[in-house]
Amino acid sequence: MARRPSGAILTWISLDRGSHVSLAQQLKEQLRNAIVSGVLPGGAKLPSSRMLAAEFSISRPTAVLALEGLEAEGFLEMRHGAGTFVAGSVPQHLPRAMAREDAAAGAGAHPQLSEMGARLQDLTIDIEARQARPFLPNTPAYDRFPFALWQKCVNRQTRLGYRSNLGYAEPQGYAPLRKAIANYLALHRSDACHHDQIVITPGAHAGFMLAAMLLTNPGDGILVEDPGPYIARNMFASLGRRIVTAPVDGDGMAFEEILAKDPGIRMVFVMPSRQHPTGTTLALERRLKLLDWAEAHGGWIIEDDYDSEFRYTGRPLPSMHSADRFGRVIYVGTFSKALFPALRVGYLVLPPVLIDMFRNAMALMFRCAPLPSQMTLTEFISEGHFATHLRQMRELYGERRDRFLTVARQVGAGLFHVERPDSGMNALLWLPDGLDDRMIAERAKDAGVHGYALSDYWMRPSARPGLILGFSGVTPQQLEPGLEALARIVADALR
Repeated sequence: MARRPSGAILTWISLDRGSHVSLAQQLKEQLRNAIVSGVLPGGAKLPSSRMLAAEFSISRPTAVLALEGLEAEGFLEMRHGAGTFVAGSVPQHLPRAMAREDAAAGAGAHPQLSEMGARLQDLTIDIEARQARPFLPNTPAYDRFPFALWQKCVNRQTRLGYRSNLGYAEPQGYAPLRKAIANYLALHRSDACHHDQIVITPGAHAGFMLAAMLLTNPGDGILVEDPGPYIARNMFASLGRRIVTAPVDGDGMAFEEILAKDPGIRMVFVMPSRQHPTGTTLALERRLKLLDWAEAHGGWIIEDDYDSEFRYTGRPLPSMHSADRFGRVIYVGTFSKALFPALRVGYLVLPPVLIDMFRNAMALMFRCAPLPSQMTLTEFISEGHFATHLRQMRELYGERRDRFLTVARQVGAGLFHVERPDSGMNALLWLPDGLDDRMIAERAKDAGVHGYALSDYWMRPSARPGLILGFSGVTPQQLEPGLEALARIVADALR
């Protein structure tokens, strides 16, 4: 039979045996203050009178007297057979608690912040939990995820592996996982790296932050694509780096003129395999020119290999890292799109000269990525489940993309234009000039279509309006009703 919870831990209670105030009264007042201040919330279970007596070396009648007094005042409820609980609401005492909260808030209304703290406070960041929603960009097909196979790997690692691996993991990452990733990159990205070059991070954004912090200084320029991911851009800005933008055309990032004019640029953040949100691929000629710039000027390139796993026409170009002869590229990968974001496992592939520095930084800043996730993922890859899942999702997403395009062009004729993506999980939908895409996105969200406004990705003013819509996670039942609702919203906005 499961043992019942013994109640809240009250280590903060201190009874003064030399006081003229009785022990029962002291206990009663400290418990009452804890309830009023919210330390003990409504519904919290208290220890029994027997346990209170033993904990504070008082007689049981003394503990009973304190508890019964609080029950009489309406602070506690004694439930027969269940125990003693803080009352669900004590409205007559709320003003006092609120006054304390207001005073605390007022005292900290103008805290002394660091420069980085002030930059972060001024940023507008989307920190909502990203649950599965129809048309939400970058959402995998959770309806087709092999949960049974994943659970089998979790169960096996729990039974055999976790018990001997409950301490801190190696900061560089679980060695079997690094080997599995190295094998995957060699086979699927034509990137033959050694597993010692790989550092496991708690997601791709941790890798971006490490690279920017370790390889640039405050005030250095970081060149980013425009339009491009605003979260990475804001993160670099919060670190005090100077954000420089380059336009994106049919051949990807157009960086040549900007790099020539700005010698203060120390790093380029680029998505060569599939630029987000435009979906373009960085042309081979530009890749080679960017590598030459990095070597000639001592610059660094962060290669964000954005959802390169899902390509529907032709073979993808190899990663830039695979063509890097000079050791200037930091390759960043993630499993958030191939599997699911909550896994929180990303990785870096580093030039050998940077390995020790990044490993030390991981140890100091993050200690390690979650080891249970690393171990489960290792088995999932090693047993062949990951490769099978990728093949199945590539086929499924290709089918969902084609159906998305067919329906969007039918219901959106004369209202919006949809680009045909050759890869990835999202489609770019262009709106008529003059429409407010943020307004359209908000109205669409209310109708169950959870796309992103393209304006959020632009830094240049007066850029063309559009929406980013995910198709990979949209079921057939959701597709047509959602796009019809979006077409009605756009039509209403044009009236």
